Amino acid sequence: MDRKLKIGIVGLGNIAQKVYLPFLTKETDWNLVGAYSPTESRRKQICKEYRIKDFSNLSNLISSCDAVFVHSSTDSHFQVISEALNMEKDVYVDKPLASTVEQSERLVDLSKRKGRKLMVGFNRRFAPMYIEAKKQVNNVAWIRVEKHRIKSSSQVDFKFTLLDDYIHLVDTARWLGEPSGPIEGHVEINEKNQMIYAEHNYISENKNRIFLAMHRSAGTNLEQLEIVGENAIVRVKNMDTMEIEREGKVITNSSPSWETIIKRRGFEDAIMHFINSVIGDTEPSINGEEALKSQILVKQIIEKTGTVK
Repeated sequence: MDRKLKIGIVGLGNIAQKVYLPFLTKETDWNLVGAYSPTESRRKQICKEYRIKDFSNLSNLISSCDAVFVHSSTDSHFQVISEALNMEKDVYVDKPLASTVEQSERLVDLSKRKGRKLMVGFNRRFAPMYIEAKKQVNNVAWIRVEKHRIKSSSQVDFKFTLLDDYIHLVDTARWLGEPSGPIEGHVEINEKNQMIYAEHNYISENKNRIFLAMHRSAGTNLEQLEIVGENAIVRVKNMDTMEIEREGKVITNSSPSWETIIKRRGFEDAIMHFINSVIGDTEPSINGEEALKSQILVKQIIEKTGTVK
């Protein structure tokens, strides 16, 4: 590409405002042409704040771009991504790819037929401390991936929680070790069919056992990765603190004070991975097909979980 990549944003919710707009407005190897949101008042306010063009029409935004970042509601993903791919644009989208496995499969197929990049932003695959933790342990015995909340105020059905939040654990676990067989476990739900906790495990292709756990009212906001192997235990807490236990000693490392939250949580490198994939015409490591595998596992978990009568 002999000019700067043109990028547009669809959807201006919390994740777009906290992560993507602050980073993409830096415009180092790309130009941010503008943003679209169906909510006019929000769109005008945010676009004015970031000094970017306010698009009142989705098709006009897409036609002005080479690549589109989709941060709209999950229910809208299929329609927005389909339009972008059909207009020969590359797409980066927040998880999950679409509301259903069937829709996601159709989007993966469409991206292949159109020859366009389709990446799903599973940022934990790009978190620096998670990447480092993978390198620290030899002959891994087991891995635990956990994500807990102090007390969730969400009143949504357990299916939504699994697809919207638990999918992060499922994808991170797959990145650490692909399942060699069925995933076993349990989802505890209350009388309103809201998730209380979930825990699952499986044997990976590398013969490690991998555990996943999430409690929605655990009394703490804790996200932890623990890898246990030969002569070492490594823990990463909240993606910014790493403990390495080796030979009876514990070494604790923290993220550098100058490192941004966007960087330490993997968003920055995920964004740059996509942009470099488009500029260099290479396939993203977490493309639509790879992300679909995580969504299929979540669907299997949902199907095994009964509702309260």
